[in-house]
Amino acid sequence: MLGIILKKHNIPCVVFEKYNTVSEYGAGISISPNGLKILEELNLLNKLKMVSANPFKTNFYSNSSMITSIPVDVVTTSRQSLYKVLLDEYLSLQGDILFDHELIDINLSKKTLSFLNNINITVAHIAACDGIKSLCRDKSFINNQSPIYSGYSVWRSIINTNQKDINFYLGSHYHAVTYPINDSQLSFVAALKNNKNNSESWKEKGNFDDIKSELPSFLLDKYLISEHKNHLYKWGVYTRPKINDLFKENITFLGDAAHPIVPFIGQGGCLALEDAYIFGNLIKEFKYDFLKIQNLYKSLRLKRIRKIQKASMNQARLNHTNNNTLITIRNMMMRYTNIISYRTKNIWQYDAVKIINKIIS
Repeated sequence: MLGIILKKHNIPCVVFEKYNTVSEYGAGISISPNGLKILEELNLLNKLKMVSANPFKTNFYSNSSMITSIPVDVVTTSRQSLYKVLLDEYLSLQGDILFDHELIDINLSKKTLSFLNNINITVAHIAACDGIKSLCRDKSFINNQSPIYSGYSVWRSIINTNQKDINFYLGSHYHAVTYPINDSQLSFVAALKNNKNNSESWKEKGNFDDIKSELPSFLLDKYLISEHKNHLYKWGVYTRPKINDLFKENITFLGDAAHPIVPFIGQGGCLALEDAYIFGNLIKEFKYDFLKIQNLYKSLRLKRIRKIQKASMNQARLNHTNNNTLITIRNMMMRYTNIISYRTKNIWQYDAVKIINKIIS
C-alpha cells in the first residue's frame, strides 16, 4: 500500500520482501469501512471485491443460540487476495520489489540495509513493515520491548464451502467467527483464553485433537473442521502493552511493526492501511522533511492506535466471559439496543482520506 501511494506521487521507492512467494496459511481478513475508503480512493476496491465476498449481515450467537443480527458493510477476503490486488497495482505503476531479500542488519546513521544475500543498499529513508517480530525495531532500539503473550491463542482455517453471512459465536473462554472470503470458501477463526504460551507464527500447523478439546462440538460439526485437519493453524497472540515509538531517526514503523493489535475487533489490517495511506501522503506533501513527517505521523496515529488496542482487549474479555450474570446482560444489550452498531461506527467512521485532505488544504 505504501509503495502504491509513493509511486502514484512519483516518489522513488523499493520494496524488499523476505520470501519469494505469498501463502495463505489459513488466513482470512475482514476490511471495514475505514479501510474500504482508502481502497476506493485508490480505485482498488472494485478489483478486490471481484475476488472477495461482501456480506451484508452478521449473526451473533451465544454458543449455538441466536442473539441478534445486524447489517454490515465490509469486504471479507483472504490475505493472499488482498496482497495480490496491491502487488498487481504496485507493479502496474512500475514499482520495484525485490524478493528473497531477508534483512539481517540496519545502519540507521548511514541508512544502509544489509541482507542475507550479501547485498547492501543505502536509501533516503526506511519504512519498516516487518511485522510483530520486527527485526527493524530490534536493530533500532537498544532496549526494544519484545512482544508479550496476550493470554489468547487463535485457530484459523480456510474451508471449502459457501456462506453468505458472517457468523459470530460467543462462549465461555472462547469466541469464533466464520465469514466468506469468496464464492466457494470461508475463513474459520477461533480465539481462546489460554494461559499456555503458544508461539507467534502464522505457519505453525495445529493439531486436530487439540481443537477438539478446546472448542464445543457443535462448532466442529457445523464447519466440518475434521475434513480440514491438515489445514489448521494455531498461534499465540502477542502484543506490546505500551505503544509509544512509531519512529526513530531515518526509520518509520507501520502496521504490526509499530503496533501489534489483538484481533478481536478486526482492525489490524485496516490500521496498517491507514498507516500507509497517511505516511505516504505526508511524504508527498512535505517531500523529504522526514522529521516533520514523522512527528505529524505520530500525532495523527498514536491516539487512534491506542484507542483500538484498548477496545480490542476489552472486547476479548466481553466475548469470553463465563460469568452468567454478565452473559445475560451482554446478550440482552446486544439483542435490544444498538450497542453493536454504535461501537463499530465509532471505529469504522475514521476517515484517513479526509484527514489527509484537510492537511493538504
